[in-house]
Amino acid sequence: MPENDTLPNTGISLLYIEDDAATRKQVSRVLAARGYRMAVAEDGEQGLELYREQAPDIVLTDIMMPRMNGLEMARAIRVLSPEIQIVCMTAFNDTKYLIEAIDIGVNQFVLKPVEFHRLFTALDRCREMVELRKRKEMLETENQRTKKNEAIAILAGGMAHDFNNLLQVILGYVSLARMNAESGSKAESLLAIAEQSSEVARELGRRLLTFAKGGDAHMKPAQLGPYIRKGIGAELKRCPCIKSVIDLPDNLPPVMLDTDQIEQVAANLVINASEAMPAGGSLHVSASTAPLTAENELGLPPGEYLHVLFEDTGIGITPENLPKIFDPYFTTKEMGSQKGMGLGLALCYSIIKHHKGHIFAESEPGKGTRVHIYLPVRRFR
Repeated sequence: MPENDTLPNTGISLLYIEDDAATRKQVSRVLAARGYRMAVAEDGEQGLELYREQAPDIVLTDIMMPRMNGLEMARAIRVLSPEIQIVCMTAFNDTKYLIEAIDIGVNQFVLKPVEFHRLFTALDRCREMVELRKRKEMLETENQRTKKNEAIAILAGGMAHDFNNLLQVILGYVSLARMNAESGSKAESLLAIAEQSSEVARELGRRLLTFAKGGDAHMKPAQLGPYIRKGIGAELKRCPCIKSVIDLPDNLPPVMLDTDQIEQVAANLVINASEAMPAGGSLHVSASTAPLTAENELGLPPGEYLHVLFEDTGIGITPENLPKIFDPYFTTKEMGSQKGMGLGLALCYSIIKHHKGHIFAESEPGKGTRVHIYLPVRRFR
């Protein structure tokens, strides 16, 4: 490996196709050391099959190969993914293929024998394009979710207001009737059930209002740690089989908070984590400062943020469900008054947005879930 080359640890997935075993071994080892998640194929047919299975971010291929050459494979891949980044390695005497490669839309060329600094430069350009595309896709998804939530919030807010007014009247008369019922009678027992159900309905109305308007937010500069601990503590007492590690330093900078709402966010995240670990597991909650540049992928203004991370060892979330977990009324639990309302994570999303922050999740089935929260720091001069 060439000296003085940095290892950026890209986390970008790369499919490398090369029929020469010695070259394949050397190049794949060097690229893996630079942080690329590698898949390696020996010819175009195998490369195309691997691409269909794994959909990597970048394809790096030789041109001259048996069975299916690199350009034939690249043309087939381009049909599957018009925006895929493709790098071709070609010898000087392969220049007759350049016009075809340009027609296919090959993004970069590297001459053989390979000079690694040129290969790194070509791949770095592709990596920048991949990261730009991912950032754009994330912002588009976030924008669509925000618009969808705003539309639902308008409807939910109007419904919740009328619902709470009617519920107050119902609950009042149920309470009066219970007070006048004979103690221990069947009527008193039934009215007690109705009163309890009305309290559950009142909680649903409160959640709808919080989702619609972020609740009656009372913002003040405060330390985050005590309120996260308070929200977590009440729920963890109900889950003795879950081990927790709470790493919230006392010297974290203050943020603008509605403390009750932040406690609610923490409690909801613990509830979701505990439901993902029915047989027990561990929950790690940590916080640290994180500067964000203008090019950050979260769509937040540049500045200093608190990054709060909830990590559990639960069953994880399937790829098809992960983009939907913050949508209102989405739940994988059985629906019902005591089951799932599909509002817990939607409330977290709404509250964090009203705090000018961002929340998102990462997960793999069987490997747990990581929920990230970013909140802007409030510095005092």
